[in-house]
Amino acid sequence: MLGGSATRKKHRRVSYVLREEEGRHRSGINSLALNRRGELLFSAGRDATARCWSTGNPRVKCERSFDAHTDWVNDCVLLGDEATLVTCSSDTTIKLWNVVHQKCLATLTEHTDYVKALAYASDRGMLASAALDREVLLWDVEAQQSVSAMPSRGGEGNVSFIKASGHQDSIYCLATNASGSVVVSGSTERVSTHAIGLLRIWDPRSGEKMGRLKGHTDNVRCVVVSADGTKCISGSSDATVKVWDIGQQRCIQSFAMHSDSVWSLATDHNFQTVFSAGRDKHVYCTDLATADTTCLLRARDPVLKLVLSRENGLWLSMTNSDLEYWDVEPVLQRERASRSNSRKPSVHSVNHYARSTSLASHTAPQQGDDQPIPILNQPSRRIEGLPAIVKHDFLDNRREVLVQDSVGSVSTIDVTSGRQTSNFGRVNFEEKRQELDEQVAVPSWCTVDCKLGSLSVKLDFPQVFACELYANEAGFPRGPDYDEQKVNVGLRICRSLFRQWRLPHSDAAGRNADSHAHSRRHVEEEDDNVELDEMLDYSLLPSTRVIVSEGGSGSSIAIASKTIGEWDGTDTSLLPEWMVRSIEQGYATNDRGEPTGDAPKIGFHLVRHPTSDMKQMQQGKLNAPQILRGRKVLSYAVSKLSLEISSIPPHMRRPGYDQVVDYLELLCHEKLVPPEMNLMSIRRFLAKSSDDLTLHYRWKENWPPTPAAPAPSSVARGFA
Repeated sequence: MLGGSATRKKHRRVSYVLREEEGRHRSGINSLALNRRGELLFSAGRDATARCWSTGNPRVKCERSFDAHTDWVNDCVLLGDEATLVTCSSDTTIKLWNVVHQKCLATLTEHTDYVKALAYASDRGMLASAALDREVLLWDVEAQQSVSAMPSRGGEGNVSFIKASGHQDSIYCLATNASGSVVVSGSTERVSTHAIGLLRIWDPRSGEKMGRLKGHTDNVRCVVVSADGTKCISGSSDATVKVWDIGQQRCIQSFAMHSDSVWSLATDHNFQTVFSAGRDKHVYCTDLATADTTCLLRARDPVLKLVLSRENGLWLSMTNSDLEYWDVEPVLQRERASRSNSRKPSVHSVNHYARSTSLASHTAPQQGDDQPIPILNQPSRRIEGLPAIVKHDFLDNRREVLVQDSVGSVSTIDVTSGRQTSNFGRVNFEEKRQELDEQVAVPSWCTVDCKLGSLSVKLDFPQVFACELYANEAGFPRGPDYDEQKVNVGLRICRSLFRQWRLPHSDAAGRNADSHAHSRRHVEEEDDNVELDEMLDYSLLPSTRVIVSEGGSGSSIAIASKTIGEWDGTDTSLLPEWMVRSIEQGYATNDRGEPTGDAPKIGFHLVRHPTSDMKQMQQGKLNAPQILRGRKVLSYAVSKLSLEISSIPPHMRRPGYDQVVDYLELLCHEKLVPPEMNLMSIRRFLAKSSDDLTLHYRWKENWPPTPAAPAPSSVARGFA
């Protein structure tokens, strides 16, 4: 057997991500981290990757890529030796990476919901993590185990926890200082009847609560702690930035320069200057000693993260996939000098009183009305990302997906090959979808989403095996070898995803693929048939990432993530049993290896058209596979009526048409049935009813002016 585990769990899903690795992010960038020398910039992206860039010579392509998460990467930090990168993700895991070799060293799986934030105390070697599961965990990263948790779920294996009561709601931000003397976390915890947003203070040595900070009226989204652990600064969805005295547990300063949620904060090493940014796209600099706030810039998109460089410049990440560097120190010095020499307020400064009054009355400040003018207009450097897919819709053939990216470009992508099949440029998505509409019905065998900025294709049992088509309708070329060959699209995709370890182990199994007729096909097929069988597998790119997850669609947890080329057969126990058995046996099966059954059939009556002088078939209700084409139905009529070419009236004969079926046509509800339309499409688009079909045959009445070469066909003796 390919999969040797008899205890493999059920309810596992396989998905794959169609993302060509081009060394750039393809969606928003949630977090940034700089090494101490400031020469390497690490980014955590919503495309499920983390990347490393050279700040001295930023290129379009990143220096290194860290790709094993299966959902948004929400935060990243460098450990003390700077040889290890830590990332956390919405896939509920924390991963430790070797920076040089780009290899995952360990995966920490104690959280049970999205892991939103990380904080590192370099002097203590302590890593803290916070998640939507309401837990803060403190990790001994040297031993790769949790040493305390707030609150705890109890001991699991050799991982020890210290139990404590904690947050009552999801945690979104976390901070500590280098010495690890204090940990501060921010959440959506309710603080009063009309307000949410609470900061909790923790003793990292015991995991005990040290206090809480109340004052925000909405979710606390970001927090930073001073080096001595006596103060912290928080930003909130209530659009304020607050400075707190941790010992006294009270707010000592509050600033209302923003008009929307504050998502990121950065401070200088003296904790005297704070930079803030968020949903309103503005970046402000506030001098805590004088309470002067300066509008530095307005980004193109909402700002997710700020990082201060050694030169006091700012690296920005946004909801788009770009990274920007703004050289703010020279202009700040000039602005401060100008203010000291002038009694008039600067056009770049913020009137906190006016802004606070505006927020209190729920009216955003208007342009030109106490709205500061940004000092800078353009970044010094920009690392451009790739546009993210933001909209998608399956075409009727259930292979191609019409997509629109973040810059408005519309194209189609074939999910069976992972390649773009057409590019329409910047056109209206809905109009293009309507233009590509066609009268073809194909069973749904997968689902797709674009959460990661690329298409993710999800395969669930038993839906994955629902689509059986003739090969030339499933994306393979037309020809005598393909016209009558049936393929199960989902099964062929499964074989393609795991071809690296399938071929050496399933030499005979492939001979049985794709009919339930599967079991009736002889294993003693000729070598050319075996070769044809392999040719009917799709060719996805080796870099396609395959993900195995466990659980329901709303709470699934990824348990494996590898590229097609990396699945070498050593981890087949991670795969769902139905997939392993189907690949082994060469046809669609359930977890027990039992065939999933024949393809659905459609009942119909085949009768002479009332205006035709042809004979009436002495035949009752017929049943045939739903993919049977109209031409095959006519071929069946020819065989039952014993029609020959000599039966055709002389005035109807046409040169080049030497088969009787070429002289017949099929109708449904007085609508002409195209020869290549299958029964499922006839029912949906012509009959428009779930009842049994009534199909009429007659001699062809209308001929094209110029005869076309007929499609090759053989007279059918029954329905395949």
